[in-house]
Amino acid sequence: MGRINKSAKKVGIKGLTALVRELEKVKKQARALGIFTDERELLECPSCGLVEDVIAGGMLITYQKGSKDLKDSSLRFSKVDDTYFECPRCGDRVRAKIL
Repeated sequence: MGRINKSAKKVGIKGLTALVRELEKVKKQARALGIFTDERELLECPSCGLVEDVIAGGMLITYQKGSKDLKDSSLRFSKVDDTYFECPRCGDRVRAKIL
């Protein structure tokens, strides 16, 4: 009975590892398509007011805070490291809250 449990655990761990790798591939593809993957909070630049939002279908957009026109500016914050992103409009660094 002990051998069966050990084998099941090995298969379970290997299967879980494969599943996590596959999920990372899918998330990478989603990000490449402009889909927000909820790994962090949406960003807002305190210097120039550029904000991120997510529209129906999960697409990430940016626009000027306070704007009545929520048309996507096509500007995207670029990742500097695991904590900071750079604002594409003013170059200021924005700290991301990782979820």
